[in-house]
Amino acid sequence: YLSHTVQTRILNPAFLPMLLRTLRATLFPHNGLAPARQPPSEEEAKAIKRRCAATLLGLLPTTVASAFFANKIQADHLRQVEELLDCLDDSYLNKHLIFAIVELIVLRLVPELGDGGVQALLEERLG
Repeated sequence: YLSHTVQTRILNPAFLPMLLRTLRATLFPHNGLAPARQPPSEEEAKAIKRRCAATLLGLLPTTVASAFFANKIQADHLRQVEELLDCLDDSYLNKHLIFAIVELIVLRLVPELGDGGVQALLEERLG
């Protein structure tokens, strides 16, 4: 179903120029790049990480959090979640995570790529 929709709605030659213009206007407003984003300061990064940890901790019921973290002290739970988030500070790990997510999305959209790869699929389709 998804493949048919993509073929008829998005990759239709009649809609492709309009789609590309819309995509370009969305990604590059006023025909230029957006201004560079300022990276957060060290204090802002800590505050962002603390909010993220608090939000993640808020998703857990208190009984599950108490059992998982082996105590009932909320501050300890928050500190442990922040320590778990420290693994996301590694840029090398983040690159692999992004590649894995993109690969998963591509395989969901085109499942036949998972069987043999791009080259095998091209040879199969082109003869």
